[in-house]
Amino acid sequence: MIDLFGKLNYLIIKHIRENGLFYLGFVIIFSIGISFGAYWVNNLTIETRDLLSRYIYGFFSLIPVNELDNLSILKASFINNVLSLVLLLILGLTYAGVVFSPLYIIFKGFCFGFSVGFLVESFGRKGLIFSIVSLLPHSIISIPGTIFLCVVSIQYSLYILKNRKEKRYENKRQSFINYLFSFMLGAAMIMLASLVESYITPIFIKGILPFII
Repeated sequence: MIDLFGKLNYLIIKHIRENGLFYLGFVIIFSIGISFGAYWVNNLTIETRDLLSRYIYGFFSLIPVNELDNLSILKASFINNVLSLVLLLILGLTYAGVVFSPLYIIFKGFCFGFSVGFLVESFGRKGLIFSIVSLLPHSIISIPGTIFLCVVSIQYSLYILKNRKEKRYENKRQSFINYLFSFMLGAAMIMLASLVESYITPIFIKGILPFII
């Protein structure tokens, strides 16, 4: 078992080193998405701000009365992630993955930046504390996992584009198997993040709730 994890760790490090430019590019794109999301908070109308603020206040007020349903959170997170993963997997098998992967990562960055930006803008220090507690635990896993999947997806799309006239079936089959294995590894990271979001993050939220309501 130790040898297996050691080999897996070696392969991951080797993969990152060999594809450093891809990872750097996606980290930059993700950061741009965060910036767009945070900036978009300033463009919200007063009515939209009030609506979102009331929704969040309602969420705060319900937590002490009702226990957070971990299984419901897991189901919702699982469904959302599976739909995204299937789309990323399928489009990675086509030329469309070259375009979709960067768009997907910038969208994820936008959502993250908007969420943090709105909480901080609307609730100040309390919003910052809540955003850290509610987003950071699972994002530590999901963000690297998402970037990894986007790199894998765009790499395979570029491979298909580059080798579209390749006649050797064995080479294509091995590349496809490697793609599926890498994608399953990234998907496992996203599913682990869903478990953290469903069962660990709520504990942190309830722990800091007395300080923010």
